[in-house]
Amino acid sequence: MLEQTGHDPSVANQQQPPGPGYEGQGMPRKHDRPPRIGMNIVLFVLTFTSCIYWGFIQYQQFYSGELRNVLTSNPLEAPSALLGGFPFGVAVIAILLAHEMGHYLTCRHYGIAASLPYFLPLPPPNLVPTLLPGTMGAVIRIRGTITSRRALFDIAVAGPIAGWIAALPILGYGLSQSRVVSTIEIETSGFYLTLGEPLLWGPMARFFGPEVGPAQDLVMHPLAFVGWFALLITAMNLLPVGQLDGGHLLYSLIPQWHRAISFAVLILMFFAGFRFFPGWILFAIVVAALFIMGGLGKPLPINHGQKLGATRVVLTLIALAIFVTSFMLVPVKIPPIVFS
Repeated sequence: MLEQTGHDPSVANQQQPPGPGYEGQGMPRKHDRPPRIGMNIVLFVLTFTSCIYWGFIQYQQFYSGELRNVLTSNPLEAPSALLGGFPFGVAVIAILLAHEMGHYLTCRHYGIAASLPYFLPLPPPNLVPTLLPGTMGAVIRIRGTITSRRALFDIAVAGPIAGWIAALPILGYGLSQSRVVSTIEIETSGFYLTLGEPLLWGPMARFFGPEVGPAQDLVMHPLAFVGWFALLITAMNLLPVGQLDGGHLLYSLIPQWHRAISFAVLILMFFAGFRFFPGWILFAIVVAALFIMGGLGKPLPINHGQKLGATRVVLTLIALAIFVTSFMLVPVKIPPIVFS
């Protein structure tokens, strides 16, 4: 996700000095100080640790089939078991890093000042029950002003495409390690979730996963869950609304419709939350808050007369295809047995 700070519309009319890799697409903030990465490192370590612990929970559940006992267990009593969550943590960080570095490196290409990624950790799931895999994601802060339509488009689209590409091999490997059990075994296990299946899931599961017969179901390997979750988050981030990557893409394509479409999508998200999946309500509130803090789509000092070119038309279609094949209206179904 992108967060732009230091916005000053008057910057667009100032002469912009050349620099390494400079293409006249943005203006760094005045008196930039050397970046301080101490907080980035601390948050990275906390997030990686949280993801490893969440992976420990996932692996223990995958092999034991018991969630409640795992949540109350102490991983320090068996450090080797905790290390079992290491591949899970690496996979989560790799996808997040690919996404955010897509944004960051594109900013560097255009000579726009941006921070390194800030990773956002979550407490252990036995303290804060959640489906999030140990993290709320990551964000970079753009400290310069984007004055180029092409730069805004490229920065916005680079993250989702990079993260999605990183997720595919992880999803494929995770599916190859998943196991098939009878539907009765799952329903009598005491805890299970039915995850939504995006359009991409069927071809991936048939190609990489085991064959699932009648009265059988697939128990996802932890790395398959990481890949599945990455598809969901990528699709959500590509929604054409506010400060999301999809919102920035929308602004670079049709800025005059950005605010109206953003409000329409927010209304649809609230409707989807009441009608299909309550999680959409929380997400809509977060997106709306970011939209308000971002000035409700206030005009940016961008040269909208600049042509995007054929390559970016193709990238727009790729981003649209990623969204369509990764989106899930109902990501999770929780059966009544969970609350019994």
